Amino acid sequence: MQLTSLFNVRAIIVALLGGSFAIFANMISLVMIGKINERVQESERVSYFWWGTEVRKKFKGLYPESKLTLLLDLCVALMVLCFSILLWVWVFH
Repeated sequence: MQLTSLFNVRAIIVALLGGSFAIFANMISLVMIGKINERVQESERVSYFWWGTEVRKKFKGLYPESKLTLLLDLCVALMVLCFSILLWVWVFH
């Protein structure tokens, strides 16, 4: 059985794009954590291993003019869009 019979090329490309956006969003979040930790006291620092949605709020509060939050939101939206397209391409066609 060929690989292309199970997965078509469009599905593979869309999955790779969605995964790339997910990795890029994670990298942006880690940069945001680093910038947050530069500004706050040691007791208020965010862990690189255990973090959640508070990172975006804290970063937006400390750096209101930064475009990183917009870039993070864009990556997350494109990731969701790619995986929705993947579902449509892979399951429904």
